Amino acid sequence: MKRLFSFLFISLMAYQVSAQEVVLQNREDSLRVGWWDRNTQLAVNFSQASFNDPWQGGGVNNFALGFLFNNLAVKHKGKGVWTNDIQFQYGFLRNKGLDLRKSVDRLFAESKYASSITPKLNWFAGVNLLTQFSAGYNFENNGDRGNMISNLFAPAFLSEGVGVEYKPIDYFVVQLGGATIRQTFVGNETVFENTFKDVEGIDRSYGVERGKSLLNEMGLQAVAAFDKNLTESLNLKWRYQGFLAYAPETKPIDHNINLIATSKIGKYFNVNFSLIGIYDADQVEKFQISQGLSAGFSLAL
Repeated sequence: MKRLFSFLFISLMAYQVSAQEVVLQNREDSLRVGWWDRNTQLAVNFSQASFNDPWQGGGVNNFALGFLFNNLAVKHKGKGVWTNDIQFQYGFLRNKGLDLRKSVDRLFAESKYASSITPKLNWFAGVNLLTQFSAGYNFENNGDRGNMISNLFAPAFLSEGVGVEYKPIDYFVVQLGGATIRQTFVGNETVFENTFKDVEGIDRSYGVERGKSLLNEMGLQAVAAFDKNLTESLNLKWRYQGFLAYAPETKPIDHNINLIATSKIGKYFNVNFSLIGIYDADQVEKFQISQGLSAGFSLAL
């Protein structure tokens, strides 16, 4: 499974590296030869606070470090648009006397081809992967680190689908995948032992049965995505993905929301706000929310 992840990641990067500059004389040349639009964003954010013993204002010594990487490459040719998107968020923090903890950990990669039916309606075929990079733990009330409950490819969600999309404007699209296959991976036995649930007499972790590392499901998928520079210095990017499984069994709809708002300060500094929302009954029957606000160095390529 790690090989599969590496293959997908390297393939997406290779697609984007292969984008070459072409001298285009007119619109006909553009449609015939094609062209690439590319956008890469890198940010490193850091915060720190410390207090000496006589300090009376309250507070705990702490530091936090976060990374954000977005890479979007879009190939236009004729009626077709080939989109390759990689989004990576990772951060951790440490308070005095407590273990190092993650504040965010998300890896999303997607490759999609769409072809025009009408000026605002396309058919598409695509694949996307959602997972994380490092181990996640629960924590006791006293702050001690508990059991490992997630890790790389534990879980991971790989979806392949075809359908139609409505794109009324360049920065907003709605997709409906009429035939979507999703694989859920749990490739770590420790994670399975710490997260399994007994469902109708069957031990499962993230929906995967004990003794297996993969769950195949078929269902309907809906996606809405928005990516726009609201001002010269403020970008808003959000994505909603919903999946309704109907085979091998019907389940409640899974919801996944990701939002990143980035405000540039000068040429090399930024403030960004991130929000992740998840509802997946195979994990926990509650809506999970993670949000963060940070500032630091940024670079647009």
